[in-house]
Amino acid sequence: MHPVNRKILHLSRTLHIYLTMLGVFVMLLFGVTGFTVNHEDWFRATTPRVNETTAQAPLDLVAKKDGLHLVEYLRQSQRITAALTGFDELDDKFSIGFKSPDQIWEIEIDKATGATRVHEETFNVFALINNLHRGRYSGATWHWVIDISAILIVLACVTGFILWLALPKRRLFGIMVLMLGTLGTLLTYWALVPGSDVKQESPSAASAEK
Repeated sequence: MHPVNRKILHLSRTLHIYLTMLGVFVMLLFGVTGFTVNHEDWFRATTPRVNETTAQAPLDLVAKKDGLHLVEYLRQSQRITAALTGFDELDDKFSIGFKSPDQIWEIEIDKATGATRVHEETFNVFALINNLHRGRYSGATWHWVIDISAILIVLACVTGFILWLALPKRRLFGIMVLMLGTLGTLLTYWALVPGSDVKQESPSAASAEK
């Protein structure tokens, strides 16, 4: 084998082992959630536990329309760790929203009295990991985790492919399996995925499917 090829093979083996071990948790996480996202109803991931409560916001903050301190007050009094997703000032009230991968808060504060209505939705662990899979309500840092995980998975595939090329006795069989997997995926998309067929459905056919 040419010395350059030996170096590439050695580098690929090293990268394949350590990058795979580095990213094994997130790759496992995204592998598991690839299944749980498709079957959210099975895991009750779309059924939150709802809690409705009332509170009293400080009238001085309400009168000053001090949004920053109102948000901080709500975080402390309601023990909210989710990200702020909305702060709307309407004619008669403030409407404030917080969201995290497993919680949703919708809060309304009456401008005249400070009366506060708190609507809280808490989801189970499957909803949490599904939203982490999607990057929903998870913040910019977690989006970097998703990007890095994607790079790790691609590098693991590429280095694994290089290592497979170094096995001449298994090369032909590997090519056949590779072609089978690729063609099977493409045929499934073309034949079974809605919207992949260029033929237009008639309105009656679409109604029948519903």
